[in-house]
Amino acid sequence: MALDKRFFVNGALVSEESATPFLEGRIVNGNLVSESEGPLLPTTPKAKAAEGLEETPEKLAPNALEALMASRRFLAISLPDCPQCEELAAALALRGVPASVFVKWNKASPEYAAQKAAVAAHAGQVFSFPQVFVDGVYQGGYLETLSKLEVGTYDELFLEEFDAKPMTVQKWVNSQPMLIFSLPSCPQCDELRSLLQARGLPVEKVFMKWDKAMPQYQSLKAQLVQLIGLTSFTFPQTFVRSEYQGSFPEVADKLAQGRFDDFFSEAFGVAPPAPPAPVAPAAVDIAFDEDF
Repeated sequence: MALDKRFFVNGALVSEESATPFLEGRIVNGNLVSESEGPLLPTTPKAKAAEGLEETPEKLAPNALEALMASRRFLAISLPDCPQCEELAAALALRGVPASVFVKWNKASPEYAAQKAAVAAHAGQVFSFPQVFVDGVYQGGYLETLSKLEVGTYDELFLEEFDAKPMTVQKWVNSQPMLIFSLPSCPQCDELRSLLQARGLPVEKVFMKWDKAMPQYQSLKAQLVQLIGLTSFTFPQTFVRSEYQGSFPEVADKLAQGRFDDFFSEAFGVAPPAPPAPVAPAAVDIAFDEDF
């Protein structure tokens, strides 16, 4: 009787007849891999640990955060019972942004410490929620995000992603009694500013200067076009009590006619200009006849 040769393969005692022929291979990520038939040794938790590949929350959290940022153009990470998270959600809802942009974490979950550490890599060790990312770029917390929201930084994104009508310019116009949009290096803007300053108006509160270099300039200009109904115009552009008043020539003419006098008095406590003093008639020389 022929000797039944047996030997170990992957920890199992097998006969020569039933054994898989030995194939030359190489070690890949802790596994013995043949050149033709794939892994010959199973991947085990122990092997993974030896390679440093165990799936701990600490190692998974950064990738999980990156995956979240990739899944949403606008991402707000929040916590339960977070007043600032709720305030930001309300401000976004007014802009037409759905609540789905928020991802709520739980402090009681085993992975929370690792999740917080992943955010700290962007926000620093001390931060509060919510924490916001846009197109994979860190935006900041509640105050930073709200300030960007109020100046129209995200208007174009909200329009593209959520079909949300931009409302920044309309909100500005409605928020104060008089608003004048101007540009740097604008002679007519400077002239109107001087005219209103001479009338006693708080021009620093009335004028809002835009800059064409602002990333949101084109979006703001498009919103202004919608409000005034003109595709071609010059600055300054003036609104009084949310009503469009025109460009510089129209506003300067209304100012000269006194059409804003009552408004200036009511809104700013500025008295109308005193009427010009009456001019005394010129003395008339009387000519006398030589024989008088």
